[in-house]
Amino acid sequence: MELRWVDADGVRAPVLVAGSPDAPPAVLVPGLSDGLAPVTLPATRDLLRDVPLPLHRFRGVAVSYPDRPPDAPPPTTRTLAGEVAAVLDRLIDRPAWLFAHSMGAMVAQHLAADRPDLVAGLVLSATCARADDRLRLVLEEGQDAVVAGDWGRFARAAVDTSFTGAERARRRLLLRWSRQPVHPDDRVARHLALTAAAVAHDALPRLADVTVPTLVLAGEHDPLCPPSQGRELTDGLPNAVFEVFGGLAHGFPEQAPERFAHRVLDFLDANGARPGPAADPATT
Repeated sequence: MELRWVDADGVRAPVLVAGSPDAPPAVLVPGLSDGLAPVTLPATRDLLRDVPLPLHRFRGVAVSYPDRPPDAPPPTTRTLAGEVAAVLDRLIDRPAWLFAHSMGAMVAQHLAADRPDLVAGLVLSATCARADDRLRLVLEEGQDAVVAGDWGRFARAAVDTSFTGAERARRRLLLRWSRQPVHPDDRVARHLALTAAAVAHDALPRLADVTVPTLVLAGEHDPLCPPSQGRELTDGLPNAVFEVFGGLAHGFPEQAPERFAHRVLDFLDANGARPGPAADPATT
């Protein structure tokens, strides 16, 4: 993956680009983790290489949100979508498939509604059409840990919301023996800004404008965005299918990567998302 910087509409955003420029574009829309772990960090780039998506079939683009001035107002998921769109205007030559998880999938909803010319289809996992009190409580607890610099508490909460069963136990054990990173103030500010956007998210009135093929996936035991939220999102989209990953929580793509990748690949095949040198609208 090649790290680039893109200047767009007065902002400068880092992106990762991989794959053939002749292949259909696929975009990873970042979630809340982009606050503390933007793509400028080598560790983040290493993790993205293992993301359970068939990016080898595409020209993959992983976007990070631009840094914000200290006095800037908090972003919304819609303004973040506008920033991603400005970057994509400079990177892609045809509509892209968007792969987005959690808060990234909130942003992707607005992006697809506002800029249908940029979007060929959506894969939205562990997300919702509008934030509710359950989601706000979990995210605000994480925000409190970040503000306090209690990185151990923050990491434990992330494990408990993301994984189930033996995988949760394994990761809890690893945390006991791991040294937690200390994040600088600028990345803490990024995290708080993205948290503010997520807890205020509401795209429900706009979903009827998102007509592209969409796959919505939920974890059965997700404490942030449970299946009921995924169902509400699916019901609001004109061209969406829904599936629940039984026994799993918010991090089901990571806990069950083969199953996740297989389901996504089936969906892409069913909707003609195949690579090729020609910019054929029927395949993009």
